[in-house]
Order: sequence, then structure tokens, then C-alpha cells
Amino acid sequence: MNNTDTQQRAFNKLNRLKVGALFMEMGTGKTKVALDLMASKSRKCDLLLWICPCSLKATIADERAKWQPGLYLEVVGCESIGASSRIYLETLEKVKNAKCAFIVVDESLKIKNIGAKRTQRILNLGKLAAYKLILNGTPLTKNALDIYTQITFLSPKILSESFQEFKRKYCEFYLRGDRKGQVKRCVNIPHLVSRIKPYIFDAKLDLNVLKSHSWRRYVLSPEEEYLYEKTKNDILDYCTENDKIDFYRLVTGLYHFLYSCESKRHAVRDLLQDIGGKAVVFVKFLASIPDGALRIVGEMSTEERTRAIEEFKTSDEQALYITYGCGAFGLNLQFVNNLVFADRTWDLAQMEQAEARIFRLGQKETEVNYYYVVTNTGLEKMLDKNLGRKTDLLKEIKNTIDTMNIQEREKWLKKHL
Repeated sequence: MNNTDTQQRAFNKLNRLKVGALFMEMGTGKTKVALDLMASKSRKCDLLLWICPCSLKATIADERAKWQPGLYLEVVGCESIGASSRIYLETLEKVKNAKCAFIVVDESLKIKNIGAKRTQRILNLGKLAAYKLILNGTPLTKNALDIYTQITFLSPKILSESFQEFKRKYCEFYLRGDRKGQVKRCVNIPHLVSRIKPYIFDAKLDLNVLKSHSWRRYVLSPEEEYLYEKTKNDILDYCTENDKIDFYRLVTGLYHFLYSCESKRHAVRDLLQDIGGKAVVFVKFLASIPDGALRIVGEMSTEERTRAIEEFKTSDEQALYITYGCGAFGLNLQFVNNLVFADRTWDLAQMEQAEARIFRLGQKETEVNYYYVVTNTGLEKMLDKNLGRKTDLLKEIKNTIDTMNIQEREKWLKKHL
């Protein structure tokens, strides 16, 4: 079944509902489906509001012009709603004054944290809208708790219990030790999926393109090993003096050291030489980008990013360096089939979004290649374990949804073919 059929099935399912979730993989056309759904309700709704990461605003404008040029759309950055009371109150007033509002939250993982100001403000906007839609390629990055506020935005009636009740129902917790109170594992996932499935359309990207994953391992020099241990001990000493282990401070400090060390730089340089062709390189820190390298970073405007992509596409530049914060969303780089993770991140969604920059409709090659530059430290092993745990949970949820999708698809085929 091709992507056009997938988009039609998504439209047919959610067009019958006032709320819904497009948990479709990147590149499957969920933006088009969402715009089509908005267009189908445009006679009823006098406010069509699209909330997305600020870095996606220009992309949404282009997609609207391409698929629904006659549709008037208000586009607001989710970061702006969280950071600016003025923008939030202006948006709130527009929704309040609308007779009928349709709100889309694009990249809905941005509202996964129930205690965040951004999340609470967007939930407040959702309470005033008649039609609501959430879009995301990866519905969770940590555990089942990620899904709660996303579904609550659609309607608190879907998951009728409180957040604390939801936690007790779908999570087991550590009962003792340093991790007491943290989520140990998620449980009852098929039951959770059965509750939210009526409102979800989930789809995989149907490309005849293989994915290849390989690891380039490098070894720290004796001096770098010494400095790594010294950095770790210095941070731990600081934490001990303040009677609190600051995990974020420890991890960030160690990663900043690892990702900017010469051994890592040489490993990336040698890997690019072995690849030979053009490659996109994702990094976490600006210090990981070589001096003078072509780049897309957070401080750049949309126009500057567009020029960087065009230069990368048409010049002899082999590598385009991109930071996760600005480049994991919305960029179309399918003219390249090599992607290097020079730095990795704890955020599974960011890495999946990064992968999707080259694995999407329009990819001409028969294989895309992903390379991970790693070394043998306890920190890297911890990251492997953490990402693996998140991937296992995501697979369980997707497999459960897929089983239900088979039944849905059979019904659709019997009706239409």
C-alpha cells in the first residue's frame, strides 16, 4: 500500500472524529493529512491554529502553500507560548473569541512534561477548541508517561484518571536505593493502546530503501583517558560537597569533554574520508563542529539555513554539520544518503527525527547509511542501555498498534477493493 493510500486512510479515519492523533513516521505525509483535515472543517471553524516548534514555522507555511493554498492558518511556536506570556495571552484571546477553533499541535512530544509551563498553557488552549489534532512520528521517548498529556490535550475523557492514577496503572517503580520512586518499567501496554487506539492513526514510511547502521569506534589517548577521569572526579567532588549528585551536570560535563576531544574529531574526519560522498553530521555541541565547516545551528535564521542547504547541495562541500536542537525537525535532506551521528543524545525522538532527514519521500538511493561514532566509556554504555530500553518500549507499543491496524486495513480493503 503506497503513501497516498495511507494518507487517504488516515483522513478517512480521523475526519469522522473531533479529536485525533497522527502518529505517522516522518516522511509519510502527516502534515498534508492534517492540512486536509483542517480544510474539511474550515467552513465550521473560524480559527485554524497550528502550534509547532519555531524551527518548523517556515516549513508549515511552505506545506500549506503547496497542499492547501486557500487555507488561512495561524502558526505559533510552542516555545513562544511557553516563554512569552504576551504571545500566550494573545493566542488564548483568539481561541476564546473564536466561535469554533481547530488546533493542531505538531511534534506533540513538546508537551509531554505535565509540569512544564508550555504544556499547561497548550492544555488550556485545547480546552477551548472544538477540534484538536496531535502530530508526532515518535509518541514517546522515555516511558508510557510521555503519552498522558498528549492524549489529555485531545480530551481528558479518553484517559479519565489523574496523572498519578495513570502512573500507578502503567508503571512499576523502584522501591529502594538511589532510584527510589523512578520508573522501573512500563506495564499493561496492550490495555493502554486499546484505550487510545480509536483516536490514533499510525503508519510506517513505505519506501523501497534499505537502512544500514554501523559503528565507528575510537580509542581515547592516555592523556584523554586521564582528563576524562579527572573531569568525572571533579564533578563528583563538587556534587559531594553540595550533598547532591547532579546527574545532568555530570553527564553534560563528560559528554562535552568526549565530543570535543581530538580522538573523536579524528574518528569523524577518517569516517568522512572513508564514506567519500556527501554526509550530514549531527552534533550536540557547537564545540564538535570543526572550524570553518558548513553548518546549521540554532542562532541561524530560516534564510541562512536555506542558503546553507543549497550550498551543501550544489558545492563540493562534503559535510553539513547540524545541531540537534535546530536540525532534527523539518529539514528535507533526501538528496544525501549518508548520516553521521558524531554526537548522540539521550532523546530518542531527536535521533529518530535526525534519521528521517534523509529517509523520506524523494530519496533516490536504494540504501541510506547511518554511522555512530562511539568510544568505550561507562557513559557511552549507559547511553546504549538507556536508548535500548526506550526503543524496546516504543516497539511494544508500535507492534500492538500494528496488530490492530491489520484488522482495520482488512476492513478498509474489503470496503474499497
